[in-house]
Amino acid sequence: MARRTLNRHELRKQADAAEQMPESAAVAESDSPPKKSRAKAAAPKVKKPRKKKEPPRLCARWGVFDNSMKQVASFAYNQRGDADQKVVDLSVKKPGGYFIQLVKEPMPEPAVTPAE
Repeated sequence: MARRTLNRHELRKQADAAEQMPESAAVAESDSPPKKSRAKAAAPKVKKPRKKKEPPRLCARWGVFDNSMKQVASFAYNQRGDADQKVVDLSVKKPGGYFIQLVKEPMPEPAVTPAE
């Protein structure tokens, strides 16, 4: 925002008047009590690092899917042959495409037994 131009004649008169004043009066005017400095700003709070969440444990399984990406069956990872056989059986019974895809599912949390 632009400021209004100051009247230079008035400023010059004030400066001349200040020069003609005796030194003791000029010092008295400038001896106003010093302004107190602001209180020091509080130190920024140190944030504690959050403990990172461990990703959930996953187990791999073979999923048998149809063309609309609906999971028809699920087999353990070491039962790939059974999953292939299921795809062949479904293809014979119902026309349409079936395929196998690897599915990662979260493992159930181990039950904690109270120590006696």
